[in-house]
Amino acid sequence: MAKKPNLLLIMCDQLRFDVLGCYGNPLVKTPNIDRLAQRGICFDQAYSQTPVCVPARHGLISGLNPFELGLLKNENLAKEIDHPLPELIRKQGYFTCAVGKMHFQPERKHYGFDRMLLSEEIPAHFADDEYLQFLSEQGYGHLTEPHGKRSELYYVPQISELPEHLHTTAWTGDTTCRVIRQNQNRPFFIFSSFIKPHPPFDPCVPYDTMYALEQVPLPVRKEFERTPDDYAIDVMNDYKVNGIDSLTLEDELKMRAYYYGSVSQVDKQIGRILDTLESCGLIDDTLIVFTSDHGEMLGDHYSYGKRTFYEASAKVPLIVSWPASVPQGERREQLALLQDIYASFITASGGIVPEASSGLDLLAAASDPDQPLRDRIFAEVGRGRVMKMMLRWGTYKFIYHTNGGKMNLFNMENDPEEFTDISAEHPELCLQCREAMAQYYQSYGFTEALNGNQLVSYDAQRHVPQGYLDQTPKWPGTVVAADGN
Repeated sequence: MAKKPNLLLIMCDQLRFDVLGCYGNPLVKTPNIDRLAQRGICFDQAYSQTPVCVPARHGLISGLNPFELGLLKNENLAKEIDHPLPELIRKQGYFTCAVGKMHFQPERKHYGFDRMLLSEEIPAHFADDEYLQFLSEQGYGHLTEPHGKRSELYYVPQISELPEHLHTTAWTGDTTCRVIRQNQNRPFFIFSSFIKPHPPFDPCVPYDTMYALEQVPLPVRKEFERTPDDYAIDVMNDYKVNGIDSLTLEDELKMRAYYYGSVSQVDKQIGRILDTLESCGLIDDTLIVFTSDHGEMLGDHYSYGKRTFYEASAKVPLIVSWPASVPQGERREQLALLQDIYASFITASGGIVPEASSGLDLLAAASDPDQPLRDRIFAEVGRGRVMKMMLRWGTYKFIYHTNGGKMNLFNMENDPEEFTDISAEHPELCLQCREAMAQYYQSYGFTEALNGNQLVSYDAQRHVPQGYLDQTPKWPGTVVAADGN
């Protein structure tokens, strides 16, 4: 009987694909992620179907479209997950462990994990979070917001109050390495998930000064995007324009510099994980998948956050490495989704992918660049007037906004920065896209996206920008007294 491969899923939160060296970035230092790419396959057209934390993560572990679980934003599931990924892998004889940020609903639901060692972005209780307990043991239980100040300070660049070795990024790396060493003599599935570079952008010293402001590229945007003509553009994501005029260019460059610093800080820990696999003699027989739940706009198109189908938000890095079975140092152009990770790990473990899953096996495409995967992607995010839907195929991207029935059409080959909306020039193509979307959602009974047999639309409304680039909820009171006093 052939030895089962070990399985390792490494996820970052809010990581843009284009800040990595292996995806063409000449500035940001990511030598370890690049090293992983050299030992595997980079998928260049991978997307988060619903680019916000809870839907993206539950879509991955369920293998389903997030809307099938009632997820279009960060909210509670409307449906139980019948065949969660860790449970199916455990049935194949694997030890299963979650490390870091899961953002599951409910928070401590195991979904088939034998162990959960959590460092959540917003933990509900001190007793639920192993990282907070660790900080208390190290004498830092008095910190009320160890992952950075939230609320109106959410997008203000910050230096972490913690030394690097106690930061959540180091703890997630340390814990992952420990779990690997402890379980090196049996097949394991580890989901190692870093909170960062999710805001607040709070790198430790010396990562706060790793990127000088004069090195940092300006946000990609044009002046006409600052004061859009309609609400449909205004809400391409929740932070569109909101508070943007209160920021100086120096503020924005510093945000980007601290974001880059956070990325490099995570990269160091990924290097330690790879080193641990190598020292244990496991690297060749371990299937590693590296990805993110979604991206971050970082001021591009006068936007911050995610919740949009611009590339910086919806496209994600996706690296598949398994030196014993998959080619190394190659790239693939097939369209991919996070649910494909579900199908790939189940297949590699020896299990059978449930028929209900929308995930497809990445390993076949990784092994053969001519292997088809899917010819188009449907995606959706938001509810009601702020719902947006995307159809991505070939060189085109079509976006439909329920607010006013606004449409965008981009030719990604000619316009990779998404400045030139050509929807008015191609009315027939846009009609075909809307019809294809409507038929697709009808097939799933996704009535929230429909009005009869057409896509739903609302009377167009303008959005009035107000406030800061803030974020709720604040750090919960249930963990403020994390030191037990």
